Amino acid sequence: MATFDEHIQQAKRNFDFLCLVNQKVNDHFDWQVTVCFYTALHLVNAHLSKHNLQYRKHHDVNYALNPDVQLSVSKLPEEEYDSYIALQRLSRRSRYLVNEKDNNISSTQAFFTYDKHLAKAIRNLDKLIRYFDKKYTLEFNAKNFSCIELTKKDNLKFSK
Repeated sequence: MATFDEHIQQAKRNFDFLCLVNQKVNDHFDWQVTVCFYTALHLVNAHLSKHNLQYRKHHDVNYALNPDVQLSVSKLPEEEYDSYIALQRLSRRSRYLVNEKDNNISSTQAFFTYDKHLAKAIRNLDKLIRYFDKKYTLEFNAKNFSCIELTKKDNLKFSK
């Protein structure tokens, strides 16, 4: 099982990579959204490791983090849990061209990822980094991101 520090190190590496890609490539929003999710995944796995938990399936991670699971020792506050789930859905959209909100399983429509999805991903990731940074003092460095859908009113701490 990877340690807390190893997961945090990987989350920071992913975040650095996200910034590099974002600065060098002005599209490929699908890959940037996916990196946002995998950054969050390592933050979550670090959190779970603090409770001696390790899961290999997203369903199990989601259950462990779910604020509605009364007995879970690793549950997140509702806002942060919702941010993690949103990142997971955005990443699935990016990787599989599906929209999980579309209940028509026989739909042939491809759902692409655009700058508005990247902005959502960055906002949600920023919320998770804020939470885990405050909880565990992670010392994440703020990064500058280029995304037309982000504005100063988003009030992001780690994603400028």
